[in-house]
Amino acid sequence: MNRKYISKPNKKINWREITLYLVLGLVLSGAIFFYFNADYIYVQLGNLYFKHNEITKAQTLYEKAFRLGYKDSAIREIYVNSIINSPLTIEAQRKLTDFAEDNIQDKASLKAKSFLQDLRAEIYKQYPDNYIGQCPFNHKVVRWNRFPITYAYKNIQNVPKGYVQEIDKAFLEWEKAGVVLFNKTDSNADIIIDFRNNQSAKIMYGRKYVVAYTIPVITNSRLDRMDINFYIQTPEGIPFSNNQVYNTALHEIFHALGFMGHSFSPDNIMYLSKDNNVLINDSRAVLNNADKNTLKLLYKIQPDITNNREPAGEYTPYLVLGGEQDVNVSKAREARNYIYHAPALPSGYIELAESLAAEKRYSEAIRNLEKALTLSDTDEMKYISYYNLAVVYHYIGHTAMALEYIDKAKGIKDSTDLHFLKAEILLKVNKNLAEKEYLYLLEYSPDNADYVLRLANLYVQNKNYLKARSVLKSYLKRNPAERSDARFAPYKILLF
Repeated sequence: MNRKYISKPNKKINWREITLYLVLGLVLSGAIFFYFNADYIYVQLGNLYFKHNEITKAQTLYEKAFRLGYKDSAIREIYVNSIINSPLTIEAQRKLTDFAEDNIQDKASLKAKSFLQDLRAEIYKQYPDNYIGQCPFNHKVVRWNRFPITYAYKNIQNVPKGYVQEIDKAFLEWEKAGVVLFNKTDSNADIIIDFRNNQSAKIMYGRKYVVAYTIPVITNSRLDRMDINFYIQTPEGIPFSNNQVYNTALHEIFHALGFMGHSFSPDNIMYLSKDNNVLINDSRAVLNNADKNTLKLLYKIQPDITNNREPAGEYTPYLVLGGEQDVNVSKAREARNYIYHAPALPSGYIELAESLAAEKRYSEAIRNLEKALTLSDTDEMKYISYYNLAVVYHYIGHTAMALEYIDKAKGIKDSTDLHFLKAEILLKVNKNLAEKEYLYLLEYSPDNADYVLRLANLYVQNKNYLKARSVLKSYLKRNPAERSDARFAPYKILLF
């Protein structure tokens, strides 16, 4: 039986289509090759630019390689040398700090650390008499970044005659130091002097009283204002003298300018008992060179927390204050000194608790925060105590207690800081609720990179890569300059 086969028509080869597939294949292969060898490629390009003395371009390429994990010591040393021999901008200081503080101990990191230490010594030669080491608040530099700094009075109805004039004179005296400018106003001021009738906190020894205290009001890492709470009389109902008001104002205004610690020397205006000692001898205080130099140096440091989106400064905090361990040792010493001199005030216990938590001495930190809570006579101090208790309980994995203290703090004041902390805590126990907190934060502040990265990481953990990609791409579309930020490097595969 003869079988007939139906022959297929001759199909013409579509060379254009084949070429397109080949090109796409080559592009894809190239992309894959680049993805797995990008650090090496960046280094070779950097070497080429460096050879032709195009240092800035070479540095940029080396940085990209380092962000991808490139660790060759020779290249790292070339990079550090190039930074040292470039203009020492804030950005250059930060780059050297990254090398000085990273986990790789090689010639590059040692050279960066040595250079920064020598530079710090030169800065201290320019300001030989200062006590800047005690300036941080919660291990961060807080100061104003826009002038004039405004100030206003609150509750002045029953204030004894002369108080306002003496405080005005104290503001003027700080202006004479040649660093800051003030402008007196009626409302919406940077610094609020709030007069209070009832003096409740009493220092433990001698006839010494708390005349005033200052609290920073910070929202989402932004300095909103400084509140100086000023008592108008002693616990016995006796008004303070003009000198006592003036001296106290000098002390508290420096706190309100951002110096949140105290000096250990009785010759300085920021000595803890300075304003209290004058209640006995009633002498009029003056600003000395150490006070003025400390102010000058504080306003040369780029702040971590300020009232301006683009904080200015000549030096990074690390360059002047040292690393986290240096700051922690200094603040712990100061906190113990504060508690010794003012055991009835909560601030010293809060500061000591922060230092203890940094050393992972959590049970001691909790005891100090609970003591601070019993001494807190304002909502702001209670809020700070509750917030820090939530943080410490989070560190030790006691989720229920951490969330309980968040709720107590929220009862006083709702804030993005509380929602962020709550999201971090919930990550371990309920990712769905954590997601809701991050989404709430992004509604409030859609261009906050920390919120974006935390939410994207949560989606990656849940293997919801499309959502992670959407969050990242949406943010980078609005902030294209952030693509080079090292924090986004681990997500590059999602952004192709």
